[in-house]
Amino acid sequence: MKKIAVILLALLALMGCELFKVREAEPPTKPPLWNNFVTTWSACLQNLQYCYGDARNVVKYSSLFTPSFRFNFAAQDINDYGINLIWGRTQEQDMLFSLHDQCDSLSLQLTEIPNQSDEISPSDATIYRSYILKAYKKKQPTPEVYEGNLELRFKKDLGNWYIDLWNDYRSGSQPTWGKLKYDNSQ
Repeated sequence: MKKIAVILLALLALMGCELFKVREAEPPTKPPLWNNFVTTWSACLQNLQYCYGDARNVVKYSSLFTPSFRFNFAAQDINDYGINLIWGRTQEQDMLFSLHDQCDSLSLQLTEIPNQSDEISPSDATIYRSYILKAYKKKQPTPEVYEGNLELRFKKDLGNWYIDLWNDYRSGSQPTWGKLKYDNSQ
């Protein structure tokens, strides 16, 4: 009888502390932006931007590239930093995981280059953009800024578009996207 009385007192005490009170559910987290059907090269480019803008998309990053994808570093970066790497899809994926791990956020701005026309056909596309990429690293008051120009070649395969080739070019004195990739590959 004493055991039952102790259990009843314990239950009454627990009921008083609102342990069994129904609470409001938290709203679901908004999913990251993503184009599931990449039926245009521009949707593929937009997914590239989504991968840099939202760390939750990093796991999808390698799906943007063909199996034979290659990234070519700017010639000046190869000379100045001694970069001697063959850079493919695996290195891209590993680099972006590392980069997002070190940063609170990333900001990417791509702009069409005046007097540089894109080359678009039904099954491939080559586009030219200038870029500004800002990496807001943890515990740093100001972002690291990377600037340059890029050339992206897209290929269409079974109705979907993928990045096949990425050439990086310096356009000024700021470090390039390739330098950022190289620094986050190790």
